[in-house]
Amino acid sequence: MADSSSPWSRLLRRPIDLGWEQLRAPYATALGVCFAVLALRSHARLAQAHLWAEDGTVFLADVLAHGVGATFMPYAGYLHVVPRLLAWGLSLLPIEAFALGLAWLTLGIDAAVFALVARVRCRWLVPHDGVRILAAVALCFLPGTWEVMGNLANLHSVLFYGVMLVALQDLERPLGPADGAVLLAAATSAGEGVLLAPVFLLRGVMRWRAGQPPRAVLGEGAAAVALTVLAGVNMVLFRQSGMAASDFAAWPLPQMAVHLWNTFSVRYVLHPVLGDGGTLSYFRRPLGVQVTVAGGLVAVLVMGLRRVPARQRALLLAACACVFLLIPLTWYVRSGAAGYPTFGAFRDPGVVEDRYMLFALPAGLVLWVAALARFRPVFAAGLCVCVMVLALPRWTFEPWGPERDWARTAHLIREARETPGAEAAVPINPTGWWIRVRGASHPAP
Repeated sequence: MADSSSPWSRLLRRPIDLGWEQLRAPYATALGVCFAVLALRSHARLAQAHLWAEDGTVFLADVLAHGVGATFMPYAGYLHVVPRLLAWGLSLLPIEAFALGLAWLTLGIDAAVFALVARVRCRWLVPHDGVRILAAVALCFLPGTWEVMGNLANLHSVLFYGVMLVALQDLERPLGPADGAVLLAAATSAGEGVLLAPVFLLRGVMRWRAGQPPRAVLGEGAAAVALTVLAGVNMVLFRQSGMAASDFAAWPLPQMAVHLWNTFSVRYVLHPVLGDGGTLSYFRRPLGVQVTVAGGLVAVLVMGLRRVPARQRALLLAACACVFLLIPLTWYVRSGAAGYPTFGAFRDPGVVEDRYMLFALPAGLVLWVAALARFRPVFAAGLCVCVMVLALPRWTFEPWGPERDWARTAHLIREARETPGAEAAVPINPTGWWIRVRGASHPAP
């Protein structure tokens, strides 16, 4: 066994031996750093704030037409309560402040969700506070964040990972009010959150077997019930919407298996370690090289996970398995999604901006961080730093699209709303999307 005072050991321990192991407020620290990073990456969007897709076409248009009554209106087959409430709250401000206010507000929510991994409640999984803070920041650099960060249209994807991070917290601590708020937000706005209901049932069973009284596990059962019941509501709404499910279920089994395996390997084995360029290079190599690289990475991952205590390991693996179910679920409910280049073999560098690239990657990153931290915290910290460094070529979140003059857009919206009987189609981003605005009713004669 190596002497803990040897030069090599000191070299390994020194990089993060800065008093970060036990911090007084790790969540607040992670929240501040994540928010600052996301704001810096979004500086061009904040300087030229505008709207993206459903933020204008659905959420703003509906709140202008129906006010707070739009809160429980379904869209695309399920509820979006939190985005609609946020749109309603922002609509109470002058319309000129809507786009910029939305950008700041949603970036803050994104940062708050990613920072959940840094909470004291997650020390049982990754004991070093500094490593968990770096993991939270690394989540801000994953592929897919270009489209997902800073808008209401994709807020459901961020809330889904909030459910995952709540499910991974210490079993010795009951779910608290903040956990309940995250779960309620996800249950009413991210129908995919139901995939993690089995993890909360597992938490309840593990706590009960540990000798905790039944009332101590009620929160876990309530979480599973809330996620499931709201999913049932969404299932009914999806069927009523008339949206066509994809033909994924009819695919030949070999084709389905290849897509699932390639997607699994990218999200859980390759990309968290190799980044965009490394993963792209991997799929261009001969089969023998691919098998060697993947086999080596899997061996390291397995050895690290074997060092994670049994209960933490079981919960982490269950969460990662449930999160991966988001892939086939998306393929089923989104017609044609299974054929997107963001799934399967990673051969197109342009797909890293697509929101689907984020699917399951946060779980893969947490899996690797938890495994490497059991060797040395510095290894896990180094991985997080590498995730950030490898993402530098896509550091800046460019403006959403050609529509960048929100003052002009706000003027057109205000003018249409103040003109009795007027109707206007005001363009937003991406090209081809519009806000339908109607003026006040004609005054009575």
